[in-house]
Amino acid sequence: MKVTTRRSFLQYMAVLGLATFSTTPLYAKGTKEQYHYQESPKDGKQCSLCMHFIPETNECRMVEGSISPDGYCAAFYKKPEKK
Repeated sequence: MKVTTRRSFLQYMAVLGLATFSTTPLYAKGTKEQYHYQESPKDGKQCSLCMHFIPETNECRMVEGSISPDGYCAAFYKKPEKK
């Protein structure tokens, strides 16, 4: 009978967690419906001001498909201001 110590159990769980995390695609995008995308700004927030927006291609790092610079979605996160 093998006795498992707390340390070996925690090490095993850490490795298992890293293996699981490493197989999760970090590039996966969600649908416009999932992020409640709309073609118009909301409360002064719009895609062109978001850090996820890619202006060269009118794409978003979070939402699938073509995105309007004037649009808005729930993934909005304002670009940090440069000093």
